[in-house]
Amino acid sequence: MDQSKYPENVIRDIAQHLDIGMICYFNTDTMEIESVLGQSYMTYFDDDYQEVYDKVETWEHSVRIEPPESWQSFKFMEDFIEYCIPDSDPIKRRLWTAISKRKPFQNFKYIIDYSKYRQSWFDFKQMELEKYVREHLL
Repeated sequence: MDQSKYPENVIRDIAQHLDIGMICYFNTDTMEIESVLGQSYMTYFDDDYQEVYDKVETWEHSVRIEPPESWQSFKFMEDFIEYCIPDSDPIKRRLWTAISKRKPFQNFKYIIDYSKYRQSWFDFKQMELEKYVREHLL
């Protein structure tokens, strides 16, 4: 599939759904997006999404995109720390320490949420998720 034929707003929307743990179904003919909660929620809400599954099954050309694996999301955090925070800022060391302990995602979030880098992190993560979506549309 040629990714250039997919509008940026569609790629952005899929990335935003993935960021909150949704599985996305993308109709490559109509550019329609349907999403359902990710696997960890499926036993609780499976019946609620039957209508979506029935609809998606009728699509001739579609792509299923799941949220990134934990290791991929962890890599996003590592890359952000490495490339987006100056070596001279003490928060860089705090973040490296935070992600090396138990509950790295929770620790990272706690530090980032109360820092001047909060919006930079959101922007960076969105950019990484959009790259992730583009890779699935190749």
